[in-house]
Amino acid sequence: MSRPGVCLLYHDVTTAEPRVSGGPAHFAVSRRALERQLGLLRDWGYQGCSIAAGLNDPTERSVAISCDDGRLGQFAYALPILTAHATSATFFVTTSWVGRPGYMSWDQLREMKAAGMSIQSHTHTHPFLSELDASALEFELRTSKAQLDEHLEQETDALALPGGDPPTRALRLLLRQCGYEVVATSRWGTRQALGRRRGEPILLPRCTVRGEPSDRDFRRIVTADPWLASRRQLRDGILRTIRTRLGPTRYSIWRGRFLDMLSRRP
Repeated sequence: MSRPGVCLLYHDVTTAEPRVSGGPAHFAVSRRALERQLGLLRDWGYQGCSIAAGLNDPTERSVAISCDDGRLGQFAYALPILTAHATSATFFVTTSWVGRPGYMSWDQLREMKAAGMSIQSHTHTHPFLSELDASALEFELRTSKAQLDEHLEQETDALALPGGDPPTRALRLLLRQCGYEVVATSRWGTRQALGRRRGEPILLPRCTVRGEPSDRDFRRIVTADPWLASRRQLRDGILRTIRTRLGPTRYSIWRGRFLDMLSRRP
């Protein structure tokens, strides 16, 4: 029996080769890299698809594709590539950023949806959810969903966690109560629910793609290579421990400074 497939996580798509930094460029991929990766999926016999389609396919032959934040490069560069490869994807949008410089507008999001893309929630203001009380968390969840539902004439039912940071355990029932059936995480793994409890939504692992991975490394991601998964899960576990001790905001600042320091090295 084949293993469940993976869900890929992308962020910004640019014309230039990404660089090491504490900002969004650290998680970007180039337009050239994305186009090559979709071509490799086709050559290897996989079909890229939205998260909803991927969850309905119990085999490893579909690869769910997702993008976070709603940056303009996703519309300008990712959409034409996805369309050319007859591939759908899920785009998680931070609704208060819609229309800002560097981000997609509502008209562009409607065009994405008309092209077969799924547009879902990345909260309203992109906070760390573990730092919110019940009232603030409910505001983020309901405001984002209401705006997406209104502007895109849909029933939004999926959420991506900002910074991969979930609400405190005591507040996780709010996720489903606010209408979210699937919550996309930043944890590495295959498309299997992570510790789902009664009344909570499906928690979906995603494998981050950034920079310019080699064809060999990209294939390891797509095939859920056990060695790569073990290494990434160990790394992510160490970072989660540090984030828990520092708190998400302090951890984010520390991490950004560390990456900026690396970018200045000769």
